[in-house]
Amino acid sequence: MNSLAEIEENYLEDEQHQAKILIVDDGQENHRVIERILKNTGAKFYNALSGQEAIKLTLRHDFTLVLLDVMMPIMDGFETAAILRVNEATKDLPIIFITAADQNNTFELQGYELGAVDYLSKPVKATSLLSKVNVFIKLESQRYRLEQTLDDIKRLENRNKLILESVGEGIIGLDIDGKITFLNPAGETILNDSFETGRLRHFFDIIYIDEDDGLKTKWTNTPIFEYCQTGKKFVETAATFKRDKNELFAVEYTATPIVNGGDKLSGIVIAFQDITERKKAEEQLNHLARCDSLTGLLNRHAFGNNLKQMISRAQRNQSSFALLFIDLDKFKQINDTLGHETGDSLLQEVAVRFRSVIRDCDLLSRLGGDEFTLAIEANRNRITGDAIVVSEKLIKVLELPFVIYDHEISIGASIGIAIYPDSGLETSQLMQAADLAMYKAKDKGSNLFQFFTEDMQREAIENIALERRLKAAVANQEFTLVYQPKIDLDKNQVTGVEALLRWQVNGKNILGPDKFIPVIEELGLIEKVSEWVITAACQFSKKINHDSAAAPIKTAINLSLKEIKNPQITTIFSEQLKVHNLPGEYFEIEVTETSMMLEPTQTLEHLNIFNDLGVAIAIDDFGTGYSSLSHLSKLPLDVLKIDKSFCQDIGENQSTESIIKSTIALAHSLNLRVIAEGVETYHQLDFLRKLRCDIVQGYLYSRPLSYEDLIDFIEHFSKDSK
Repeated sequence: MNSLAEIEENYLEDEQHQAKILIVDDGQENHRVIERILKNTGAKFYNALSGQEAIKLTLRHDFTLVLLDVMMPIMDGFETAAILRVNEATKDLPIIFITAADQNNTFELQGYELGAVDYLSKPVKATSLLSKVNVFIKLESQRYRLEQTLDDIKRLENRNKLILESVGEGIIGLDIDGKITFLNPAGETILNDSFETGRLRHFFDIIYIDEDDGLKTKWTNTPIFEYCQTGKKFVETAATFKRDKNELFAVEYTATPIVNGGDKLSGIVIAFQDITERKKAEEQLNHLARCDSLTGLLNRHAFGNNLKQMISRAQRNQSSFALLFIDLDKFKQINDTLGHETGDSLLQEVAVRFRSVIRDCDLLSRLGGDEFTLAIEANRNRITGDAIVVSEKLIKVLELPFVIYDHEISIGASIGIAIYPDSGLETSQLMQAADLAMYKAKDKGSNLFQFFTEDMQREAIENIALERRLKAAVANQEFTLVYQPKIDLDKNQVTGVEALLRWQVNGKNILGPDKFIPVIEELGLIEKVSEWVITAACQFSKKINHDSAAAPIKTAINLSLKEIKNPQITTIFSEQLKVHNLPGEYFEIEVTETSMMLEPTQTLEHLNIFNDLGVAIAIDDFGTGYSSLSHLSKLPLDVLKIDKSFCQDIGENQSTESIIKSTIALAHSLNLRVIAEGVETYHQLDFLRKLRCDIVQGYLYSRPLSYEDLIDFIEHFSKDSK
C-alpha cells in the first residue's frame, strides 16, 4: 500500500492529472513572471487578462488554484471572487489574492469573506509564491489519489483531515451509542474536566438539554445521530455545554460521521469551541449597531426599521401613530460656549428625562446632534390628543434647569408632529413631514409643537424650486446692483449711494432681496455672491467717480453676518481695490447692529482691517437691536444709520421722535455722522434737518436706480440745487 508521500510524488509525474493553475492579471508581464517562478512545479498554466475572461475559463476547466490580482480595471479581484463564490461549479475553487495595495485588516477581511485562502503582495517573492502554490498542488494530488484508494486509506484521510481542522478546538470521540471514547487536551481544558474522572461517560453528560434545543433524551432520535447516520455533518452554532459543577457556557460544534468500508456509521467526532466571549462581543456589536453610543437610545437606522414595522402594524390593524421630531432650542450655542463634553452630558440628561415621561412601548431615538424622534401608537380617534399630551410632557420635562459640570443650563424644545396615515404612508414621507412641522414650530418661538399641514408641504416644494433657480442664477450671474442716492443736507448734494442687490431676468425683478438672500446663505453660495457684489461695486465706483461731476461718490456695501464672518472677505475687498486702483475712502461698509452683537470678536477684527484700508464703517438699522452707544464707542465706527421704521413714525409718535433726537445728539458727541434711511415725506425731512441729521436717503428723493438713471439724477439734482 502506497504512503501519502509516495502518492504525492507520483502525482507530480502523472501528466494525466496535471495541476491546472489560472493566472488572472491585467498585466501580461506579470503572467510571464509568475510562470517563470512556477515552471518546475509541473503545473499547466492558463491566463486571463480580466475578471470576465477568468470567469469564462473557470466554467470550461477544473482548476487546482486561481492566482487572482485584486487591482484590475472594470472588474476587480474582489468582484471576480464574489461571482465565483455564487457559482455552484466554482464556489470551492481556492483563490490566492495578489495585490500591490497596502494590506490592512479591513482589506484582508474583505478578501477572506469572499473565500480567499491567502494573500501575496507585489512584487511577488518567488519563494513565497512557490511554497504556497506547492501546497495546493499537493492538496490536489492528495485529493485525486485518495479518491482512488481503498476504504482504509479513505478513513485515514478523513481522520487526518478532522484532526487538522480541529487544532485548538475541543474534540470528543463518540461511538454509535453516543458514549464518549476520546477527549483531547483542548476539550478537557474547555470543559474543566478530564475523561479519567468518570463523570464524562455520554454526550448527554456534556450537552445541556432543554425544551428549545430540539434534542430528545433518546440518543438515536437526536439530530446529531440522524444526520451522521446518513453520512452528513451536523452543525450547531448556538448550543450550551456543561462544565464541571454544571456551569453552563455557549458553544458551537460540528458533528462529523466516521464510516467504515461499507459506509456504515461507526462513530462520531464532535469538534467544539467555547464562544462565550464571542457572543458577548456580538451582543455588544448588535447593541452598537442599533443604539446611539451617547444616549443608549435607538439610532437613526434602527428607528427607521422599527418605524417600517409600525407602518405595517398600523396597516393591518387599521390603527395610527404619531411621529414627533424633536429639536433642542439653542443647543448649538450651549455646545459652542461650554464645550462638547458639556453638550454630550446635556444630551444624555435630556434622554433620561424624555424616557421618564413616555411609555415603554413608545419608540424613542436620537437621530444625531440635538435631534430626537418619538413614535407613539394609538387608535385613530385618539392619536391627535395623545400626541398633544406627550408633546406637552416633553416640553414640560425640560423646564427645570440642568446642572452640568457646575453650569446651570436651561434648554427648550421645538416639536413637529406627523400623523400616520394623514401626513404620509412611508417612512421618508413621515420623517420629512415631522421635520417640516418642527421648523415651523421653531420659527414661532421656543417650547412649541406644531402639526404637519399640506401648506407646509407646498411651501417646502416651492422652497426646493426656489433653491434650484437660485443655484442657476448664481451660476448664470442673473444679479445686478441698483443704487439709492444719499443726500448731504448741509451741502444739499449727492455724496454717496447705497449699492443694493437685485435678482433680475430681462430687466424684471424676480424676488426681493429679503426673500432670496437668506436662501443663498442657506445654500452656502453667499461667498460667491459677496465676491461678485464687491467686484461690481468697485467697477461702479471707478466709473461713477470718472463720469459724475459730483465726485467723489462714496459707495456703501451691505455685509450680512455670514458675509462678515467669511475669513476671506477683507482679502477679496483689498484685492479689488488694487485691481481697480481705488482708494478705500470711496467705500463704506454697512453692518447690522445684530451682527455686531452676535459675533463681536470676529466682526471687530474684520472692521479694523476695513478701517485700515480707509473704508468707512456704518452700523445699519440702528435701534432695532440691543446694543448701546457706549458699546458702539469701542468700535471703529464712522456712521450710524437710523432705521427707516423710526423715520416712518415721525409726526406720529412723540416717543420715537425723542429717541431719534437723543440718538443724533449722542452720535454727534461720539463724532459719528448720522444717516436717516426711509425718508418719504417733507415733514420727516424738516424734522431731521432741524436735528442736524447729516445725510438722508429715501423715496422722497429717489428709489434705487440703475447706473444710467443715477447719472441723470445726479445731474438734475445738482442743477436744481443751484
